[in-house]
Amino acid sequence: MMQKGDTTSTKKSKKIVPNDVRAWTVDEVYGNITPTYVDTLTHLFMNDNLTEGRTGHYNSLANLGTPRLSRIYTERADLPLFIFTSPYDQFFVTTDRFRFYNTKSPYMNITYNCCGSKQTGDDHVKCIYTNNAGKDFNFGGIFDYIYGQGFYDSQSTSFMNATAWADYIGERYNFHFYYQHNFMKQAENGGIKDERDITHPEEQARTYASNDIPVFLSKTWNRQEHDVAFFNHHYNLGFYRREYNDSIPADSVHPARLDSTKYTSTFVPVSKVFHTFKLEKMRRNYRAYEETEGYHTNTYLPGDSTEDVTKHFYMKNLVGVSLCEGFNKWAAFGINAYVGHEMMQYQLIDTMQVASSTSALTYNRKYKEHNLFFGGQMIREQGTMFHYNVDAMYYFSGADAGDFEVSGHGEMNFPFMKDTAQLAVNAFVKRITPSFYFSHYHSKHAWWDQDVEAEIRQHLEGVVSNPSTNTVLSVSLDNIKNYTYFENNGTANEDGSYSNNVVVRQCGSNIQVLTAKLEQNFKFGILHFDNEIIYQTTSDKRALPLPALSTYNNLYLQFKIAKVLRTQVGADMKYFTEYYAPDYSPVIGMFTVQNSQKYVNIGNYPLVSLYANFALKRSRFYLQYYHANQSTGRYFWAPGYPMNPTTLRFGISWNFYD
Repeated sequence: MMQKGDTTSTKKSKKIVPNDVRAWTVDEVYGNITPTYVDTLTHLFMNDNLTEGRTGHYNSLANLGTPRLSRIYTERADLPLFIFTSPYDQFFVTTDRFRFYNTKSPYMNITYNCCGSKQTGDDHVKCIYTNNAGKDFNFGGIFDYIYGQGFYDSQSTSFMNATAWADYIGERYNFHFYYQHNFMKQAENGGIKDERDITHPEEQARTYASNDIPVFLSKTWNRQEHDVAFFNHHYNLGFYRREYNDSIPADSVHPARLDSTKYTSTFVPVSKVFHTFKLEKMRRNYRAYEETEGYHTNTYLPGDSTEDVTKHFYMKNLVGVSLCEGFNKWAAFGINAYVGHEMMQYQLIDTMQVASSTSALTYNRKYKEHNLFFGGQMIREQGTMFHYNVDAMYYFSGADAGDFEVSGHGEMNFPFMKDTAQLAVNAFVKRITPSFYFSHYHSKHAWWDQDVEAEIRQHLEGVVSNPSTNTVLSVSLDNIKNYTYFENNGTANEDGSYSNNVVVRQCGSNIQVLTAKLEQNFKFGILHFDNEIIYQTTSDKRALPLPALSTYNNLYLQFKIAKVLRTQVGADMKYFTEYYAPDYSPVIGMFTVQNSQKYVNIGNYPLVSLYANFALKRSRFYLQYYHANQSTGRYFWAPGYPMNPTTLRFGISWNFYD
């Protein structure tokens, strides 16, 4: 008989949906897993969608998704073979940054950011879905779409990404796979014609709205299309270790089964065999429907319009073996070794003279290259005090024969002020043959075939971090020989403007770069003050220009409203000192060194934004008054490319776990 107050038979118990989601990245060679965060953080959410980056390290063309280049030299990754994806790293996700997931329930995140009007603003929507089929197998997909009209004329962007992935983490067999397709379309305006429309508008004949300021180019586009497939898998060889489980009470087990129940078997990997496959199919098209008189120095192909197309195909296979760390007390570190092959094919337009014709004929020329390489690694990840890894790779045959890289990372944890501080050291020495496109490039307004020397790069860095004082200090020294870069050496026009011409340069002497970075955060009750200061000096300000000082400061209040709405209200500032910031070339879609005949200083302008961040249960959202201090001044990211004007920005991100 049901007792009074007993409602268990009349009400359903509430369903509890677990919301445990884990994420990690995978080493492209060995398949080693590095845990990372799931992107659900409220802190700095208002800056996640900014092209200049969360703390303003990047120079860009201002509009969402446009090409960008970090002002911090140590943050610049090696250029990929298809160099044209490098400036789009806000959108194009490389393998080492791709996140894989494991979740106890279906997980979806939808994030939407917007700003401005229909004529000048931008929209960015991104959806991630992932689900597990059993505890070991996970699959998911990403849809990412950017549309930025741009606050300045002829600067729109339209990018779309569709990605699918799957991963399996079992005792003996693991694999990680993803396929991504990108389509990217960007309008090019060549920069504004007269920078005085920004710096001294009161001296101009008329005052313009930002999207009415005259620009150099119109009806000009850069398009890219990418298909990338990655697959890494390995098979573990090992044994099962029988371990005593004293957490099971003896009186809860029948005496006849006591011995068998109190022991558990755990698989211990001793060695593994691994294989990595990667395939890339890339295409770039620079198209101008009409030519702008005086903008280009040279014209190598006939016609009143431009359509430059280059294609790239890449395939890599490597196989290796590993001796796993920690399978017994003598295995204090793991050892990996591999051998691999890569094939590259490039396509460029070319010309040939036919005896019966007075003009040269054009055709598509293909270049094929191969490489054979081997490498290895010694790694220690277990333990609490010391961790390290040493990697080495050598190209012994092919187009890049003689190239090598030796790199190392070590860290030591030690007690400090009732917490754990860390000392880390990073170092590498490498010989790199510059990308194919530094040796060969053919287009209507840029053309070269030349030999370039291999670069020799050396890097040494020390990092000290102390969580108890919220301090991170790093100091690094880089040395580069045969530094390879693009330069604009256009000539003067009759009207005083300069034409544009891109050439490849190499600095035969050594270039040294010293970098010191301090991150120091303060907290006084609900008041927070986060600071980042970066100092850089370069021995060659012409070939490798860098600002001496870059800072990011964030002052905010952090509290809860009604005990549930997590809130941050504050203002942040990005600043860098004056320097000859890199110029941008629409023809190749890359940043170049400025024309030495018309140097322009960029910087010494603080960019201040006000914001409010909120988080409530599974959602987070923000309001940001971007560039709140806009006034007459030199607010440029690159020569001819101003920062976006004052605007109100909004974003929301919602997590679904069922």
